[in-house]
Amino acid sequence: MDPNKRCYRARLRARLAAAFAAERGSVLIEVMVGAVVLSIAAVGLLNGLDGAQGTGAKNKARSVAAALAEQDQERMRSMPVATLAGYTETRTVTVSTVDYTVTSTATWAVDTGGPISCSNNSKTAANIRIVSEVSSPATRGIVDQASLVTPPPGTFATGEGRAVVKVLDRNAAPISGASVNLTGTASASGTTNSLGCAVFPFMPVGGYTASVSGLTLVDWQGNSPATKGTSVTEGTSTLTSFEMDSAADIRANFDTKVGTAIAVTAKSQWATVTNAKLTVGSKTFQASPAGSPNTLVTASPLFPFLDGYGVYAGQCSANNPALPPTSSASSLQVFSPTPGQILTMPTTKVRVPSINVGVVDAAGTPLNGAAVFVETADSGCANTFPTQTAATANGITGSLPEPGFPYGTYRICAQASVTGPHGHADFYAGGYDAKSTSTVATETPANRVDDLVSNTNPAGNTTSTTTNGAIRIRLNRNNACE
Repeated sequence: MDPNKRCYRARLRARLAAAFAAERGSVLIEVMVGAVVLSIAAVGLLNGLDGAQGTGAKNKARSVAAALAEQDQERMRSMPVATLAGYTETRTVTVSTVDYTVTSTATWAVDTGGPISCSNNSKTAANIRIVSEVSSPATRGIVDQASLVTPPPGTFATGEGRAVVKVLDRNAAPISGASVNLTGTASASGTTNSLGCAVFPFMPVGGYTASVSGLTLVDWQGNSPATKGTSVTEGTSTLTSFEMDSAADIRANFDTKVGTAIAVTAKSQWATVTNAKLTVGSKTFQASPAGSPNTLVTASPLFPFLDGYGVYAGQCSANNPALPPTSSASSLQVFSPTPGQILTMPTTKVRVPSINVGVVDAAGTPLNGAAVFVETADSGCANTFPTQTAATANGITGSLPEPGFPYGTYRICAQASVTGPHGHADFYAGGYDAKSTSTVATETPANRVDDLVSNTNPAGNTTSTTTNGAIRIRLNRNNACE
């Protein structure tokens, strides 16, 4: 055979083999691409079927909910108007193993469907708006229906009237959702609407007590429920208004200042808050446990007045630095909690002025260990304070470990033991009292030294023993303190 033909045939076979090999790879790729496309189409088809089933179930559930809402509307329309006014109920209805929550409400409304005005005095302009809300996990939302029920002629009988209770916050904005109760000639309850009003029609003429509670609301005095007297007059509306807001707390901490040292934490048995709208202008709160001074006294609950509260330590008017004997309005610290706030005092605290005394023996030597009694000298004030033991405090021997006391006037006595000797406060004014000698003697009116201590300086009195304002207690009188 011609060698050229043999070479040609060999080359042809090689080319055909390469072509067949390439074709096999293309077929494999086409098969794989086809499989992926088929998978995507199948997933889309299945999702479409699942979505259609889910939508169908949701629509079925919403249809059931709509039917239940319509049934509830018919049920409320069949109720007597006197019973329907102010009606509210929540119940569970089970349909084909699915639980549906049905909430029914009925409130007074004007013809347009809005809430009735707090000052509405018409017998015919108001209707009752009934609302049926149905929900369940299957509906994924609320299906509701609403309509108006018009009271028939003669609904308002002779001897009946309308009571309206209006609740506003500190900014005179209406409060919705507050619970209102009327007790007296008859009883009724309701909830304030979006205008802040609870309307009670068909009430027999007579006297009533209105009370408002819920939503953590308190009145000016911190009361919850808040109560007011009211009455119902035939054929008209009687409006009773409340100003309430979310209760606030003031958590009072105290500090005192001794000499030139920085202010340090102090204690008090009481915190008194002041505001002109309080019944007597002030309200006092005790530390816990009662009778024990504490670094914290909580004033709660409080109405969050826009102008805040003056706060001072103590429970007497004489402890108020804005009043005598201190008479310094700038020394009365003011704190203004917002509605619902728990107001703390991380930096600015309530000042308790310090009474700095020096207990010495008859010879004039500073003395630790003496019992020191501090009593209020302000008229009408019944403050009592724990006995302290003179010790070295703030670098001063014979001083009070807890020198902070409310603003006011005091008498102070110290005794070395239960049998004496004792001594009283001696106020340095160009020198100490000449009657206070180093001789221990029986106390008489002629040799008695018992100066009043005026605690009116926020920084406290001086700690220097030879400066005007210093207080020395010299134990140079027989027996114990009276």
